[in-house]
Amino acid sequence: MFAFLARTVIANPWKVIVAWLVLAIAAILLSPSLSNYTTGNQQTFLPSSFESSQAQAAGNEYFPTLAGATGSLVVTRADGTALSPTDQQTATTLATTLQNENIPGVVSVSATPQSLSQDGKAVALQVSFAGQPGDDIVDSAIPIVRDDAESALQGTGLVSGLTGNAAIGVDTTAAYDRADLIITIATVIVILALLGLIFRSPIIAVIPVVVIGVVLLVVTALTADVAALFGFEVSTTLGSILVVVLFGIGTDYVVFLLFRYRERLRHGESPTDALHFAVTVVGKVVASSALTVIGAFAALLLAKLGSLSTLAPGLIIAVAVMLLTALTLVPALFTVLGRHLFWPLGPGHDSTRTPFVSIGRVIARRPGVVAGVVGVILVVLAVFSSGYTSTYNTLDELPASTSSQQAFNTLNQSFPAGALSPTQIYVTGEGPVNQQVLGAVATDVSQVDGVSSVAPPRISQDGTAAVITVVLQDDPYSNDALDLVGGPVRDAAHSAAVPGTEVLVGGQTSTFVDVREQLRADTRLVFPVAAVIIAVILALLLTAVLAPLNLLVCVALTFAATLGAVVLVFLRLLDYDGIDFTIPIVLYLFVVAIGTDYNILIASRLREEFHNGHPPRRAAEEAVANDAPTVAASGVILALTFASLMLTGLANLAELGFGVAIGVAIAALLMAPLLVPSLSALEGRAFWWPMRARAPVPTESVSAE
Repeated sequence: MFAFLARTVIANPWKVIVAWLVLAIAAILLSPSLSNYTTGNQQTFLPSSFESSQAQAAGNEYFPTLAGATGSLVVTRADGTALSPTDQQTATTLATTLQNENIPGVVSVSATPQSLSQDGKAVALQVSFAGQPGDDIVDSAIPIVRDDAESALQGTGLVSGLTGNAAIGVDTTAAYDRADLIITIATVIVILALLGLIFRSPIIAVIPVVVIGVVLLVVTALTADVAALFGFEVSTTLGSILVVVLFGIGTDYVVFLLFRYRERLRHGESPTDALHFAVTVVGKVVASSALTVIGAFAALLLAKLGSLSTLAPGLIIAVAVMLLTALTLVPALFTVLGRHLFWPLGPGHDSTRTPFVSIGRVIARRPGVVAGVVGVILVVLAVFSSGYTSTYNTLDELPASTSSQQAFNTLNQSFPAGALSPTQIYVTGEGPVNQQVLGAVATDVSQVDGVSSVAPPRISQDGTAAVITVVLQDDPYSNDALDLVGGPVRDAAHSAAVPGTEVLVGGQTSTFVDVREQLRADTRLVFPVAAVIIAVILALLLTAVLAPLNLLVCVALTFAATLGAVVLVFLRLLDYDGIDFTIPIVLYLFVVAIGTDYNILIASRLREEFHNGHPPRRAAEEAVANDAPTVAASGVILALTFASLMLTGLANLAELGFGVAIGVAIAALLMAPLLVPSLSALEGRAFWWPMRARAPVPTESVSAE
C-alpha cells in the first residue's frame, strides 16, 4: 500500500500540492472560528447527574438572577490604609453608579452591611452576571465593569479590582491567547534552528514550519466544524495543545522521512528511487505511530468529564491530517525540490564517527549492563511519582500580574478566602419550602469546622425553593475546601432534608468536588483502554508477542518516571502546593502515545534487521547505529517544542510542557536507543516469536548470543 502511495505521489507531485492547497483554503474559509466553541467553565463539562450540576439547574430555575457568574469588585485605598467614612460611602455609591449604567450582561452590583471588611481596609461589592463564566455576554461585561469602576474612582484615592469566577475566566482566556502566541513563536524558532543545524539546509528548516503551519489552520477549522456539527464546547487548553502536538509530531514524521531519504541518497540512489524507498519503509512506521497516538487519544472519548472527552476530536483530527500530510504533501514537495532540498551542502556522506555506532557496539556486547543502568535511573525517578498531589486552584495557576489574581490577593487580606466564590445550598420541594428544613440546614452547616459564615435563606418568588449562601474560611479552589464541601458540608446539608424536599450543594467548589471524583473514574478507565489499543497496534505492526509487551512495559516505566520527575521538580524543588489536576491523564496520553513513536521506529528497524538474517545482537547494533540518530534528533526537537510551554507564565502549561519534554527525552534518549535494543538483544529470538528470520547474514560476530 505504501509503495503504491509513494509511486503515485512521486509521479504526480504538482497535482498533490494543488489538491492540498484547494482543500486547505476551502476548510479555512468555510469553517467557523474555534473560539466560538471554547470555554473554561468546568460546569459545562460535567454530566447532569452530578450534584453540582443539579444545583446549578435549580439555581437557573428558581434564582436566575443569582445563579449566573459572579464577581467581587474590591475597593481599597491606593496607599493601603484604612478606609475613612467618606471612602466607605464612595465605595458603596460605586455599586449604585455601576448598577445605573445598565451594563449589558450585568444583572446587579450591590453592597450589603457585610461588604465592609472587619479591618476597615476594603469594601467588596457583589457583581452578578446574566450568564455563566465563559458566555460571550459575560466576557464582554468584565472589561466594561473594570473600566467604569476605575473611571468612577478617579481622583478619590481609591482603586478597584474585579475577581471571581467570571473575571478569572476572562483572564484565563486572555492568558491562553498570549500563551498560544508565545508557544508558536518559540516552536518555530526551535524547529528552524535545529533542523537547519542537523541537515545544514535552510530549505529543510523552513518546509516543516510552513507545512505544519498550514495544517494547524486546517485542523483548527475542521475541529470547529466537528464542534458545530455535534454541538459541544472544548477546553481553553486545546489551542495551546494543538500547536505543540502538530509541530511536535509533524516534525517527527518529516525527520523520520528525511533521515531515511538522506541515507539512501548517500548510498548513491537517485532522488526518485531514494524517496520511493523512504516513503515505503517509513510510511509504515509513521502510519503505525499515528494510529497509536490516535488510539490513545480516542480513549479520551470514553471519559465522562467533558474537558477531557472534548479534547479527543481535535487531537484525533490533528494526528490524522498530519499523517496524511506526511505521506502525500511532504513527499510531493521533496519530489519537486529533488536534490535542491539539501542545498547548499547536499546530503553528505555516511559517517562511522557518530556516537551511536559505539553505543550500538556496547549494547551488542553488554545488553544486560545497559538495560540495568537505564532501568535503575527510571525506577528511581518513578518512585517520586508516589508523592503526587493535585490542585484545582485555577486562579493560582495564572501569572501573578493577572488582574483577577491581584484582586483576589487584596480580597484575601481583609476577607475570608472563601468570599472569592461562596457555596450555594439550594432547598426545593413539591410545595412551599419547609422552614424547619431551612433552619436545620443553616444551623448544621454553620457548625461545620471551616465554614466562615452562613447567610440567611432567600426564598424564590413562587415560595417553593430557597438558597443559602455559605462562605468558607479556605480558598474555595484549595484541596482543603474541596474536602470540606465534598464531605462535612454536603453531609450536614443532606442530613437536614426530609421526605418531599431536596437539598443540593452547588457553587464552584462543589463543581470541582464532582470534577475530582469523575476525573478519578475516567483515569481508571482511560489508562488501561489506551494501553490495550497501543498493545494491539504494536502487535499487528511487529507480528510478535513478546516484543510489543516489552514496549508496553517500557512505555509504562517512562510514564511513571516522567510523573516522578514532575513531582520532584514542582513539588519538592519549587514547592508548589500541587500539580494541576489534568496533568497525569494528559501526560500519560502524550508520553505513552508520542513516546511510542520512537519505540516503533527502533523496533521496526530491529525487526527489519532480524528478518533480514542478522542475529539479535547484531540487529540491535545495526538498528542503534542507523536509526538512533533519527530518534535522538526527533526527540530533542519534540522535547524543546513542548518545553516552550514553560515560557507562557501559566503554571499548568509549564507543568505539562516540562513533563512532556522530560517524557519525550526519556523515550528518545534512554528508552528507544538503549533499553529496547538491549532487551531485544537479551531475549534473543524469543523477542520476535513467532516471526522467523531469513538465512543468517555473514557478518563479523559481536559476541555470542
